[in-house]
Amino acid sequence: MAGMPRGALPIDGDGRQRYGNGMATRKNSDRNVPAIASLLLAGSLALTLTACGSSDDAGADASTAASEPVAVETVAATEDADATATETEDADESGAEDTETDAANDSNADSATTATPAPEGVMISAMSGRDLPEKLGEYTNTGKDGDADWYKLNEEDSLLKAIGVEFREGMNYEMSVERLNETVPAGTGLCGTTLPGGTSLACYLQVTDGTVVVSAEASFISKEDLAAFCNELAAQLGTE
Repeated sequence: MAGMPRGALPIDGDGRQRYGNGMATRKNSDRNVPAIASLLLAGSLALTLTACGSSDDAGADASTAASEPVAVETVAATEDADATATETEDADESGAEDTETDAANDSNADSATTATPAPEGVMISAMSGRDLPEKLGEYTNTGKDGDADWYKLNEEDSLLKAIGVEFREGMNYEMSVERLNETVPAGTGLCGTTLPGGTSLACYLQVTDGTVVVSAEASFISKEDLAAFCNELAAQLGTE
């Protein structure tokens, strides 16, 4: 446009500079570029932080999930160890009880051989109305046959393989032992043969109210073993 100074903007008929609004808009847009860039950068950082946070949460969840089986296995292993310890303790207690029981049984089994004759003048306590023992060493009282109780090693054995025991109230002990031969001390009395060189054995034990008579066959039991039987009998019945 002729006559217009250089750099001056054309003026329309309404007196406004041409392109004036366009230049202002362009300047405003230039000013907004840094702001928009900042917003985009902030958004990118937010997305990055969100992604990192999600990754951390996922990692924590995975770690927790991985640790749970280990914890379960640890608890199970602890329970198994406790159960094993309890079984071991029970086995130890059971073994101790068995040992005590065996010791008691051994003591009872040996009592027939460890009992000794009573001192002279000692008698078995009154027997009237009393029962004889059920067991004497390895022998078992199988009940009465006639006036005597019979002790056997095996219940099916005949009386020839048994020991007879009978209490005779008021029987004179001194007169009874005078009939014995080859005597040995036994319980509160003596054991011997009923005849010289005979095979029938008899023992007489002093009782405060009579005499206990013990009999057996020498072909079944020796005189010494029968005396040991009488020692145990006196010990179980009690003396005074």
